[in-house]
Amino acid sequence: MRYALIIGLLLSVVGCNSETTATPTKSNRRVVRAFPDHAPAESSEIKTVSVKVMGMMCPQGCYPQVESIITKNNKIESIELTPQLKSDAIDNPVVLVKYRGELDKEATTKAIIEAGFESVEYTDL
Repeated sequence: MRYALIIGLLLSVVGCNSETTATPTKSNRRVVRAFPDHAPAESSEIKTVSVKVMGMMCPQGCYPQVESIITKNNKIESIELTPQLKSDAIDNPVVLVKYRGELDKEATTKAIIEAGFESVEYTDL
């Protein structure tokens, strides 16, 4: 059982870094996750930030990891992976984050870098 788990983890990491040779096609698939359990405060408005995570390559492994890190210490309303050319690869490593209050960019960046991603850039929208 332990070996199966280790092999599964290794395959998911290798899958993130493998390149595909499929012909690029426009995918309208958008991954949006809302977090309704975060009760909105009446006085705090919803803000949006674009988060570019260099090194985020696959929507099945990398994106969920980034999503988990961002939601861990922030009051997130929703997270959306921007549209990609292929459904099995990330060619535009940008996530749109809607949040209330303040986004802890320093802690979030540190956690993303520690998870193995190259860099993080924020753009307020």
